[in-house]
Formats: sequence, C-alpha cells, structure tokens
Amino acid sequence: MASPIKIYYHLFFFFFAAMSSGFTASSSSSINPRQAAMAMAAAAGSSSESNRNIEDQEVNNKDEIPQLPTADPDKDIPTIKLGETISFEEMGPVIINLDGTTRRIDNWDTMTEQEQKVAWRRISKRNEERRKKLLEQQEKDTGGARDDSL
Repeated sequence: MASPIKIYYHLFFFFFAAMSSGFTASSSSSINPRQAAMAMAAAAGSSSESNRNIEDQEVNNKDEIPQLPTADPDKDIPTIKLGETISFEEMGPVIINLDGTTRRIDNWDTMTEQEQKVAWRRISKRNEERRKKLLEQQEKDTGGARDDSL
C-alpha cells in the first residue's frame, strides 16, 4: 500500500499536469481515462525531473510577462513629470451643482470663443454663489465648524 504522502504527491502533480495542459473543469471539455493515466505516470516520475519541469515552466512564465507599450511620439499629447502640474482649461470650467457635485460642459469644444468667454464668466460667478451657500449650509450642519476645502 502506498503511503499517504506519496498519494498526495501524485495527486498534486496530476492536478498540476492537468492544469498546465489547459484542462478546465467545464461541461464542454472532458479528460479521457488515457490522458489521466498518462498524467499520473508523468507525475510519478523522479522528483528531480519534476522539479526541473517546474523550474523550466517558471522561466517560461517570466518570458511571458506583458510589457508596457512604447511612448507615443505624438507631440499633441501632453506629458507630465513628477512634481509638474497640468492645466485643464481647454476642457472648460468646472460647474458646481446645487448639491455640491461637479461636472463640465459637454459641448465645450464645439462652442465659439465668444460663447466660451461668456460661459466661463457666468459659471465662475454662479460657482462662487453656490460655494458660499454650500459653506453656510455646512456650518449649520456641523454647528459652526467651517471647512474651507470647497
């Protein structure tokens, strides 16, 4: 009778061999008894051979690590380095809604320059009024403690 350790060893390598060969436990695929016996026989091989196979697979897996794509040479795409800032003014003003959430104008890029100037001026004024109201509401809710982070 085989020892429990040897049985677990064989089951582990059977499982490992099945998984590395692409075996999945779905209803559309099945493993035939002959394949199972071959996998068990391969798992029963010498431990040094098994260790070599595992090491070979680890080396192959390292070669398959996906790499980042190279940088796009397009100069129209802004780049930023650590510590630098970037302006999003070309995306239009940030609008503060009545509930304090924010959004942007969806069609900002289709507006004329004059329309953008007028919109920017009106939104800036309205945002300041809404910000003050939100701060006053926050003071009432928190009992006088004011947070100027808005």
